[in-house]
Amino acid sequence: MSISDQQIKKILDEFMSLHPKKIDMSLDRIRSILDKLGSPHRSINNCIAFVATNSKFSVLRFLQEILRYNNKSTSAHISPHLIKYNERFELQDNQVSNEKFYESLKKIRRLIGSDNITFFEALSACFFDMLSSVESDYTLIEAGLGARLDCSVGDIDPLISVIGPISYDHMDFLSDKIELIAYEKSAIIKRNKFAIIGYQPYPEALQILLDQAEFREAKTFTYGIDWIIQERNNYYIYTDETKSFEFPRFKKHGGFQMYNLGLAIASASKLKDIKIDDFLKKEKYQDVIIPGRFQKLENTKLNEISNNKLEIILDGGHNPGASVALNETIKKMPKKDLCIVLGMQRQKDPIAFINNIENISCIKTVNIPEEENSYDANVLKKKLLGFNYNVKNSTSVESAISDINDEYPEARVLIVGSLYLAGKVIELFS
Repeated sequence: MSISDQQIKKILDEFMSLHPKKIDMSLDRIRSILDKLGSPHRSINNCIAFVATNSKFSVLRFLQEILRYNNKSTSAHISPHLIKYNERFELQDNQVSNEKFYESLKKIRRLIGSDNITFFEALSACFFDMLSSVESDYTLIEAGLGARLDCSVGDIDPLISVIGPISYDHMDFLSDKIELIAYEKSAIIKRNKFAIIGYQPYPEALQILLDQAEFREAKTFTYGIDWIIQERNNYYIYTDETKSFEFPRFKKHGGFQMYNLGLAIASASKLKDIKIDDFLKKEKYQDVIIPGRFQKLENTKLNEISNNKLEIILDGGHNPGASVALNETIKKMPKKDLCIVLGMQRQKDPIAFINNIENISCIKTVNIPEEENSYDANVLKKKLLGFNYNVKNSTSVESAISDINDEYPEARVLIVGSLYLAGKVIELFS
């Protein structure tokens, strides 16, 4: 029986109606449904959990490719998807099929009955159910939001925990204080297990992580204390207490990915029988595909608008921490006019986001297609008029690119502001 994308969408729409809120921070509901499934989350093989405000997916992808290079199979739960929900679930290195996804969704729907459960809790239960039917060497799981009460990682016991940069996002659910955000995410640190801590832009967040690790008697392996990665003469140098690697810098990835690759290397170093040096010597990290994260678009319908003269970069960054990283990367690139095509969801702060990006020539605001929670392009434009930039709203991404091509024919164009926008650009124009 062949299951269509429309059939998947129909049953997912049913889950959307089961709870009045998309997000309701609690573990009670997910624990109840997992109990009915026989607690599959309790028997995950070599689970690695990822938490951060930004970069979780990038770190996961680098580590996943290191594991695959070592002939290890992986399953993965990521969030969010870019085009279709199946992207969230990988079983033994393959995206889950519509048939398997649909079968599990129907099973979860029957078990829920009339109970309340959020959409994201249902999807997490679906992943754990599907995972129980396969055996992988490692299972990689991204936290969706926080960690303490997050339905994807809040009730698992990972082999190691990987903690990327913590900054401000989802303040309506976590906190508007960096210490409390870090506390929520620190719940991923488990007693007697390793917490691999990456570069932290806020010293207060790092201190919370270290304090919580000490309180929980966990072992830490921390950027700037136990390991470091830095750039020197077009090379990256990773160093910890037992090893040092020197390898060429990225050719396509954004410069901020250096920290994410470093965190993946540090994490791999704490896994048994995982060799890293050959992966780096052969520059396999250059080939890692990370869609929607500083992705240079080539040979797409958008490139055709300018006869490939515009340099078009797609990035799903949507919070101040992401725009800081983007700005640092762009500053190291050859100078060009910088034009931004911006679409954002209404719960995000466009002023705080744009404020971190320097030397902007123009901003074109757009609606995110088929995303009801996004800013209207005209409303978004009005929010940004206080900046001394050429800010105009556009009727579409194509229109924005066309106008930029007329005004700044050899510009660098950054399409940014939302992973939902990134997904739509890939879907519509690749």
